[in-house]
Amino acid sequence: MITSDFHVQVAARVSELRDLAAMVETFGETHDLPHRTIFIINLALDELVTNTLVHGSFQEGIEPKIVIDLSIRENRVRVVVESNGGRFDPTEDTEPDLTSELETRAIGGLGIHLVKTQADKFSYEFDNGINRLTLEYNLT
Repeated sequence: MITSDFHVQVAARVSELRDLAAMVETFGETHDLPHRTIFIINLALDELVTNTLVHGSFQEGIEPKIVIDLSIRENRVRVVVESNGGRFDPTEDTEPDLTSELETRAIGGLGIHLVKTQADKFSYEFDNGINRLTLEYNLT
């Protein structure tokens, strides 16, 4: 079983992203992660948390929660992002148009595409009112 090395709940505000990035950097440096891996994780978290805030349908009267877990096991970094913002599956229909001229392309989708292509594993599940995105990155 994977146990968390890093666990944080962030407030549902974009202003929290800077502090989250600093915590991830500290975690990465403490565990001697490559700088590129730290950068990619921070980029992914920025995109995923921002999408949660923009697209999440947080119910009135229920405190919005975004929880992030990071762990390192067997040369892999595992990132789990959980939120209670209503079902939002970024694995569904998120393939952006990469072939048309820039002026004719629909806006959106490139951030999730980047997150998915940089991760070695990207999965989503919705369980008991909680969105759970899991990303894994190989360290070898």
